[in-house]
Amino acid sequence: MPFEICLLQAISFLDLLAVGLIIPLVPGHVRKMGANHIYVGLLGSIYAGFQLGSGPLIGSLSDLKGRRTILILTLLICSVAYTVLGLTSSILVILLLRGVLGFFKQTQMLAKALVPDYENNEQKQAEIYGKMAAISGVGITLGPMIGGHIMEDNPNGAFMFIAFIVGICFIFNAALVCFLPKPKHSKKPSKRNKTKDVLSENLVLSLFNSFKQSFVVLYSINWSKYWDIFLYKALVGFAMGVYYSNYALYLKTTYDLSPKYVGYVISFQGVMGSISSYFIGYINSFYKKDVDYSLRSLHVFLLLSISLTGLIVSINVYNYVIWLIPLAMGNAVSRLVTLEMVLKRSDGDHRGTLIGASNSVRSLSGVVAPMVAGFTGQFLGVSYVIYASLAPTVLGLVMSYHYRTKRKVD
Repeated sequence: MPFEICLLQAISFLDLLAVGLIIPLVPGHVRKMGANHIYVGLLGSIYAGFQLGSGPLIGSLSDLKGRRTILILTLLICSVAYTVLGLTSSILVILLLRGVLGFFKQTQMLAKALVPDYENNEQKQAEIYGKMAAISGVGITLGPMIGGHIMEDNPNGAFMFIAFIVGICFIFNAALVCFLPKPKHSKKPSKRNKTKDVLSENLVLSLFNSFKQSFVVLYSINWSKYWDIFLYKALVGFAMGVYYSNYALYLKTTYDLSPKYVGYVISFQGVMGSISSYFIGYINSFYKKDVDYSLRSLHVFLLLSISLTGLIVSINVYNYVIWLIPLAMGNAVSRLVTLEMVLKRSDGDHRGTLIGASNSVRSLSGVVAPMVAGFTGQFLGVSYVIYASLAPTVLGLVMSYHYRTKRKVD
C-alpha cells in the first residue's frame, strides 16, 4: 500500500481516537457543572448544526485552496478548541466551543477527499475507504475505553488531562499531514480558477474571496442529480442519531450497567463496525450487478430495521449485544455506500464539495435527532426512543423497495 494512503489511515485513526477519548465524557462533565438535559441535548445539536453549514463550505474551500492546507488549518484550530474545553468552567463557553469544533472538525471528510488524489483506481478506492473506516473505527473503539478508565481512576482532574491529550493528538495529526506529498493525480486548475485563486495581500479580502468562490461552486452543482443519495443519508443519519443520543442512558436505565460496562458495549459495537468497513471490498463483490446501488440501499435499510426491532424486544443485555452486530454492520456499510455513490456520480472538481454536502445532510439529521430523542424520553420514556429510531429505517426500506421496483419496470 502506498505511503500516502498509510499516512491518511493513520490520520483518520488518531483523529477518532482523540475524539473517542473525550466526547463520551462531555455530557457527564457538563452535568457535573450544573447543566440540565436541555443543555446536554444542545451540545449535540449545536455541533451538528455547525457541521451542517461547514461541510460543503470547507469541502469547496479545500477544492479551491488545497486539501492539505485546509486540513492542517482545521486540525490546529480543533487542537486549541479541545484544549480550552478542558480549561473552562463555563457552560456557555463549552457550548461556543462545540460550535467552533462543529465548524472546523472535518478531518474524516478531508482525508477521504484526499484519497483519489493518490489513488485513481475506483475499485482500489472502495477498498481503501473500507480499510480507512475500519482503522479509524478501532480508534473510536479504544477511545471511550481509555477515557472511561482514566476518568474512573481520577474523577476530579481527568477531564482536563484528557483535553490536553486530545489537543496534542490534533497537533500531531497536523504534523503528519505535512508529510503528505503533492498529489499525483490532481487536475490542473483551469484559467478561470488560476485568476480567481490569486492570494490578495489583504488576508481578510483573500478569505472573503475564497468563501465567495466556494458559494459560486456550490451554486454551479446540479443538486437534483444527487437527491436520492442525500435522502438516503438523511434517513440513516436521523435513525442512528436518535439511537446514539439515548444509547448510554438506555443501557443504564434498562439493564443497570455501570459507565465502564457501557464503554465496553460501545467498544464492541465499534469493533463490529470496523470489521464490516474493512471487508467492504468483499461485501461489494456480491453486488457486481448492482450498478445503481439500489439493492445495497435496500439491504442496508432492511438490516437496520431488523436490528432495531431486535433491540426493542431484547429481554436481557446479552440479547441486546447480539442485535448490535447487524446494526453496526448496517450503519458502517451505509456510510461507505453513500460515499461510493457520491464519488461515482461526481467529477473530480466538485468531489470535496459533494462529500462535504453529504456529511452536512447527516449533520442536519444530527441537529434534529438529539431533540427528538430528548422529547421522546421526557414525555414517553427512555425505552420508546428506539421506536423513534426505527421509524426512519422502515420508511427508508419502503422507499428503497419502491425505487428498485420502479427501476426494474423502467
